Amino acid sequence: MSSLDLLKLRILALDIGEARTGLALSDAARQHASPFKVFDTVQICADNKELRTLIDDYEVGVLLVGLPLLADGSEGSQVRRTRSLAAKMLAGLDTLNIVFFDERKSSHQAKSSGHSLGLTEKDMRGKLDAHAAAAFLQAYLDTIDD
Repeated sequence: MSSLDLLKLRILALDIGEARTGLALSDAARQHASPFKVFDTVQICADNKELRTLIDDYEVGVLLVGLPLLADGSEGSQVRRTRSLAAKMLAGLDTLNIVFFDERKSSHQAKSSGHSLGLTEKDMRGKLDAHAAAAFLQAYLDTIDD
């Protein structure tokens, strides 16, 4: 596949947490991010077949993994845990371009967006991770120039 073909493929963002992993997907033009799905982290680390199918079905070319950096931008213990979970979750997917990106404030941004839409904490439960992934995916999309 040529580099031009890669530019046409979608970006899938993963907000990896201890319990849940939120996914967000870009549109084909790589202009807009949308919350997509939430996986159980333990299950997807044990068997990433469903993730592989999703990547194939939606023509994903880049996996964007959110890193929970410290306030000063450095990496702490949470980043090490995220990288470890990402390695398990993405085993066998090394043909894809995997990019790590700062996810600081994405959960707060997702909560604020939900509240502005009139959603309660209960309404957002279980969905927040996908919205957080969409927040940092959109930030990433705004920085790239395809």
